Amino acid sequence: MSAKCTVLELIFGVIALDDKMKTIDYILFPNNPVELAERLYTMEAGGVVDELVKLVERLKSKGFKSFIVEREPSARFIRERLNVETVVESPSTIGRIVRRELASKALELGFVKNRGEYLDVVQKSLDLLARRIIRERSGRGDVYVIQTIHALEELDKTINLFYGRLREWYGLYFSELSDAVETPKEYFKIVSEIGWKENINIESLSKIGISKKTASAVLDALKTSIDVEMDRRDLEEIQAVASTVLKLVNLRERLEKYVEERIKEISPNLYALVGPILAAKLIAQAGGLEALSKMPSSTIQVLGAEKALFRALRTGSKPPKHGLIFQHPLIRQS
Repeated sequence: MSAKCTVLELIFGVIALDDKMKTIDYILFPNNPVELAERLYTMEAGGVVDELVKLVERLKSKGFKSFIVEREPSARFIRERLNVETVVESPSTIGRIVRRELASKALELGFVKNRGEYLDVVQKSLDLLARRIIRERSGRGDVYVIQTIHALEELDKTINLFYGRLREWYGLYFSELSDAVETPKEYFKIVSEIGWKENINIESLSKIGISKKTASAVLDALKTSIDVEMDRRDLEEIQAVASTVLKLVNLRERLEKYVEERIKEISPNLYALVGPILAAKLIAQAGGLEALSKMPSSTIQVLGAEKALFRALRTGSKPPKHGLIFQHPLIRQS
């Protein structure tokens, strides 16, 4: 008898086979969707089911000393717990063959009485597993942060697009204003809440929260502005657009504050290292906080520059040195 065998963790149980595909021993999972889903979740989460440990213990007592398994967590656990030799082969050659006819193997070992029963219990179990995974992942803070940072990026594009449009539109009347203000928000405020040049003065600017520095620049620009006529209806439409975009700017500020608070909660170390927005972008690009934590530093370095990297590989050009992390001031200024 060979002292080596392959142990497979299948959807209906754990089985051991020799190199000739002969079943040596097995332990079936309960034929119950709830309990079966629990076993599948344990394996999905990187855990080890009790049935695997019990089966290896039985095999060890029969003289088996070396085991081929398909998951690293399983190999590490039984190696340390039972002091046996393990080899990870994912997927194993025998495993690929067995999985071609899982229903037949389930019938052979007595897990179910017919294929219809097998399909029914597997479908219900996988449905329960999927619901649990979705529920838990939806409850993770990083999932919401990822969606929020995507929303922020889309808002930035929209705001910049309308800022350009309004500068051309309102610029027909007061072209000098765009050079006098420091931020798009100030531009939207002046256009939407004041509008007419004759109504622009230090009092009206101060009333809508414009800084003294910007107000002074606006008034200086007003002195040299070309006298252009504009119909009331034209200004009303311009102000309607400016007012709507101003709401988007306020929404963006609100979402940015939310991202800062959430990043500080779910990843305080990353928050302290790179700041909330860059941290959120890195998490989003990686596909989640857990995925980011498992990435090597070389991957994180070029995260966000995948297109440039693939282009370099394809054309032989110089690859990018940095991805998203180039947005950090210390890296950008180095």
